[in-house]
Amino acid sequence: MPSPLAAKTFAFLAAATILSTPALAVTRWIPLPVSKAAAMSDSQPAPDAAEGAGHYKNCSACHEIGPDATTLVGPQLTGIVGRPAASLGDYAYSQSLTAAGKEGLVWLPELLDEYLAAPSKFVPGNKMAFVGLDDAKARRDLIAYLATFEAPEPEPAPAEAQPQALPVDQAPSTKAAPSQDQQP
Repeated sequence: MPSPLAAKTFAFLAAATILSTPALAVTRWIPLPVSKAAAMSDSQPAPDAAEGAGHYKNCSACHEIGPDATTLVGPQLTGIVGRPAASLGDYAYSQSLTAAGKEGLVWLPELLDEYLAAPSKFVPGNKMAFVGLDDAKARRDLIAYLATFEAPEPEPAPAEAQPQALPVDQAPSTKAAPSQDQQP
């Protein structure tokens, strides 16, 4: 019979192993079936994208949005709603945000709401210097505004140069041409 100390040690190690598996790390970024926003939506007014445009002015010092958006101090935000975290190739994300993206963080409205409330608490070690937006209505309005800018459709890959087939009557003959020495 194992000692009580050995049993407790085993239980602790088993729990630590289970909780540190990558499969369970993904669940950190999956919103619960009934999110905070959904649970409170009955008592709160609908988000207003026009109001969100006003809140976005605070973001515009570091982020651009729109069809011609580029990377500034922070990544451009066009198509951010529904985009996997740390997925733009033209921005050097922090190690912590890159790891969160690899773990499955996708910027769903519920998760953007949590992030915008306290970025450094939601993803500790990220590069965003913004302390957070306390007002829940302002966050919902800002997210509604961001959602109006969908990511552009990717350009189709250019077709590689394929040799064009010649019509049958113009195709080179596989028969040897008669030489001048041969008489028909």
